Amino acid sequence: MTTFGTPRLRISPFSRDDFEVFVREMLTDPRVVQFYHSYQSLDDLAVIRRKATSDFWDEFEESREKYDWPTWSAYERTGANKMIGWCGLLHGELSEIHGKPELQFMIAGNAHGKGYATELATAVLQQAASDQVSASVIATVDIPNVGSVKVLEKLGFERAAQIHAYGSDEMYLYELSLAGN
Repeated sequence: MTTFGTPRLRISPFSRDDFEVFVREMLTDPRVVQFYHSYQSLDDLAVIRRKATSDFWDEFEESREKYDWPTWSAYERTGANKMIGWCGLLHGELSEIHGKPELQFMIAGNAHGKGYATELATAVLQQAASDQVSASVIATVDIPNVGSVKVLEKLGFERAAQIHAYGSDEMYLYELSLAGN
């Protein structure tokens, strides 16, 4: 896996150091965990790290090891060269059901509303299409998460259904063909 990017972002394989930044800076930010309900009431960093290892790190590693689907970290190219989020194609519960990788992403609270999620996901999807990861992908989003709904629709995802996923009945399932990316 190589580093690639966009004019604003350096995108590299998600590392253990990236995971620590993610846990410390993103999973403790109420703006980020607004739609990750099981993290909203957590304030002990050790508890958050243990939960995130199971919820995120293990899934990232399994997707990379079993399916060669990496998760990517994104850093701003200018200024502090700060990690602004991650994005990847993951194999989880919904991948088993639908037979497709699931696009997932998370952006730091101070980077919300700047177009980084769309930029990062576009680059990751282009890389996945180039690597011929899959003919199509799915994504899920909490219905009230208007920002992420807009990102998926900008990316060309089409809403397929309202589903129960990740402990919520308020989820949309989206699908995207990678043929055009």
